[in-house]
Amino acid sequence: MAGGPDKDEIIARIQQREQEQSLLFSLCESLAPVTTRREFHDVVSNVVKSTIGFSHFSICIEDGSQNGYRLQYHSTPAEYTKHKTTLFTDSFAIFESALNSPEPAVLSKNDAAKAPGLPSFLKDALQSYAASIVSVALSSKYCKGVAFFGFGRGDEPGRNTLRLIKMLSLQLGITFTNILLLEKAIPGIMIPEPEIHDTPQAADMGIIGRSAAMQQVRSLITLVSESNSGVLILGESGTGKELVAKAIHDNSPRSTQRLIKVNCAAIPANLLESELFGHEKGSFTGAIAQKKGKFEQANKGTLFLDEIGEMPMELQVKLLRALQEKEIQRIGSNGSIKVDTRIIAATNRDLQEEVKKGNFRADLYYRLNVFAIEVPALRERTEDIPDLAKFFIHRYAARNKKPLKTIAVKALNTLKVYPWPGNVRELEHALERAFLLAPDKVIKEVQITSNKDIAAPGNSIKPWYEFEKEYILTVLKFCNGKISGTSGAATLLEMPPTTLKSKMERLGIKKRHYSAGQ
Repeated sequence: MAGGPDKDEIIARIQQREQEQSLLFSLCESLAPVTTRREFHDVVSNVVKSTIGFSHFSICIEDGSQNGYRLQYHSTPAEYTKHKTTLFTDSFAIFESALNSPEPAVLSKNDAAKAPGLPSFLKDALQSYAASIVSVALSSKYCKGVAFFGFGRGDEPGRNTLRLIKMLSLQLGITFTNILLLEKAIPGIMIPEPEIHDTPQAADMGIIGRSAAMQQVRSLITLVSESNSGVLILGESGTGKELVAKAIHDNSPRSTQRLIKVNCAAIPANLLESELFGHEKGSFTGAIAQKKGKFEQANKGTLFLDEIGEMPMELQVKLLRALQEKEIQRIGSNGSIKVDTRIIAATNRDLQEEVKKGNFRADLYYRLNVFAIEVPALRERTEDIPDLAKFFIHRYAARNKKPLKTIAVKALNTLKVYPWPGNVRELEHALERAFLLAPDKVIKEVQITSNKDIAAPGNSIKPWYEFEKEYILTVLKFCNGKISGTSGAATLLEMPPTTLKSKMERLGIKKRHYSAGQ
């Protein structure tokens, strides 16, 4: 007798299907009420992307009156702007193939090179960041079209992802058709201007929140993205400054080029110059080969300098020269190299105060501070906590392949009154722990700092550095004083051990403050 699937395998398959159904229900629940392109963009960027893991998503709709297809949506607004007026008339093969196939079709980079009439926006994706493209039909009573999902190298979709895309395609088609109908598009043409380009938006996952403060951040991102101006992002640790930098890059004309990130506080001062500008072979002990610095790597793209306030004074001079002259010089070289690199810097320090103290060059400060964006602390936008909580919980469910959970109103109210000294990063960690510890489908409790640490109305408000010190001490005690390693405080705080040690020194945190028995 031939052996069939055993009991455990059958149970595993059932659980897999239940999980897929749970994810699908959650995705459809998020898409169903959407009526505008802006809302559609938010759901795609913040919910669908975190579940499916694509690097590119676009929709083409048939233009019946012109006998072709037009790009109606792209997850990168700059790409939409670039291709939105193109009528794709020689790409029928790829569109008809998707429309006539009952299953999503996967097109590898090698196959794409041989495919006739590949649309220009897909060529751009495959040349820049996508290793494969998945196409799936979007059919409805009023229009027909195709959705494309791009996946980066190493993130190619598996069988489960393809099945989820297939199941989701029906809701995607319904939702997008409703948007087109509500925009009163002309029958047969359907080319309404996308609301996400008329209204300030941020295309990056994680720019979440409906508060006035976050709407202002989005407005500033939109204003500065199309230019090449330098940007200085200000805000406390954990507020999401890196996400703002990524949103600026993703919405800029440089979005198809690289975004290179450098944490100035995480690299020892004697190595930071080489990291930024590169070095020639033999220029110093250990320089066994020529190395391109981050400026060269980010040529034509964007260089994000995080923790710029920690940069040593002697290196600030060289950075200023690079910004002024638009050229750099590798260590050990007499020649200069021209670079076309946009600079976005970020800091949690008051740079004006650092200039007064002599810790930061005034000329570099004014060069960097062409356009400033201040990211608000979470305690200043508590109305965004429900949206953030929903996003994080959804992401944990997808990442850990667990059924989706909801959060009880009481637990949510607790989150709203806590001051969050660690900002969104602290909220994320608290919710992840609560998600993993919750025994059923409802998160009833989120473990955070005791209520006695929360300033009651009428009590004096603590300065930020006291909250930061208390938070770091709490994490150090939780990690039994361990700083480095996978179970160390630096890992939990998502910062290099060198950065954590620097903060501890600045805040006066000694070992006796967090050692056992304290």
